[in-house]
Amino acid sequence: SVVLSLLFSGALFAQSADVITDILNSEQANVGQVAYLCAVQQGLIEESGDYADAVRSFVEGGILSDSVSADDPATFLNTAYLFSKNWNVKGGLLYRLSKGSPRYAFKQFVADGALSAYADPAQRLSGVEVMNFYTVCSGKYGDFDIMSVSMTGE
Repeated sequence: SVVLSLLFSGALFAQSADVITDILNSEQANVGQVAYLCAVQQGLIEESGDYADAVRSFVEGGILSDSVSADDPATFLNTAYLFSKNWNVKGGLLYRLSKGSPRYAFKQFVADGALSAYADPAQRLSGVEVMNFYTVCSGKYGDFDIMSVSMTGE
């Protein structure tokens, strides 16, 4: 799973290898790390930004509450919510009616098979788990196609 995470980390628009390594090495990932992945991908901050800048960009955009800190633990619930803002997740009726609330974002990822039906929304995630979830979402909702990657030297 680490190898797949590293493979798809190219889809993160060439973000700093140090940041990806920092996330992968985190026994306990935080909201700042998840927000950084999303904010850089969406062009809200530069790669040179930090985790606090990423969270601030989502607070200013009305996505996160101003009580959220970059150091808060990443859970399936808050990670699913931020990832739902990253990709075009169509969602069911309740997801759309709630404008993609964290609860229904999580439920939509479960319904789509991006998360296990046994996933606990409150589970704290490691950096590897965050990157694995990111990889699944990138493949399912993004426009990255592994089959289009040339495996021959040119």
